[in-house]
Amino acid sequence: MAQLAAAAYILGPMATFVHGWGLTALSLVVITLVFAGAWLHVAGELRWVRVLTDQLGLEVVDAPEAKRGGGLDVAAVREEAHAVWTATDAAWAARQVRSWQMRALRLEPALAFWIDLLRQLGLLGTVVGLGLSLTIAGDADALLGPLALAVWTTVAGLGYSIVLSSLYGMRLTAWVDACAKNLEAWDARRRAAVQP
Repeated sequence: MAQLAAAAYILGPMATFVHGWGLTALSLVVITLVFAGAWLHVAGELRWVRVLTDQLGLEVVDAPEAKRGGGLDVAAVREEAHAVWTATDAAWAARQVRSWQMRALRLEPALAFWIDLLRQLGLLGTVVGLGLSLTIAGDADALLGPLALAVWTTVAGLGYSIVLSSLYGMRLTAWVDACAKNLEAWDARRRAAVQP
């Protein structure tokens, strides 16, 4: 009898949390934080790819007057490019160029990862909410109320993944392609300048 009273004492607030908005709100907050992290990550990496693409493109076409502007990202890329261009160690310069290529090429899989993660978190929130609700209630009829709340996590996960996809899908591919072309042209020009 004491065990039943203890179980009821523990499951009472838990049932309210699961059957009410508590679990759904917590899941939505987690999904929103993941979305914010994904957005910041993809936007930051895309900004770097754009800066690298623009800087190398300007150097390929010899536009020194355009090289003066920019912020901290531009200055950092400009300094890295200068270090690679003037490097006496050809192996180090080749590794640096390869690291730029790899960083740019990782951007599209990163976007795909974040989109997939948001979808999965949305579905996980729904399934966990239903599973906990069924465990606590023990009755399939009691699932209808929490089901209406738990579905919102799927809606949020899918909605955020659509937002990320629509914001960066095509733009990201275009910038990565442009970066690869500018990097290839810049590196060919650099290697030709080093050749006697």
